[in-house]
Amino acid sequence: MEAVIQRVENEIQDILAANPEHFLVEVKIKPTNNIKVFIDGDHGVGIDDLVKYNRALYKELEEAAIFPEGDFSLEVSSAGLGEPLKMHRQYIKT
Repeated sequence: MEAVIQRVENEIQDILAANPEHFLVEVKIKPTNNIKVFIDGDHGVGIDDLVKYNRALYKELEEAAIFPEGDFSLEVSSAGLGEPLKMHRQYIKT
């Protein structure tokens, strides 16, 4: 599963490269192939951006056939109040 997480991280990093103020916090994959991607931004991240990232990442994962049967779900969200801060960059948001 570690290889799949790395692949998802690489794909989302490529997508986020277009907007350097947004950054990847964490990728989690449950045994049910539920992929959760947590993104944050130096000035927060809006819902429109999250939707855009979700659609782009879903398309990339589907085309890459990482899950051959297509049996995966994807959630892209911001790191919310229930998630601990994991990166120094999250502490210094302005």
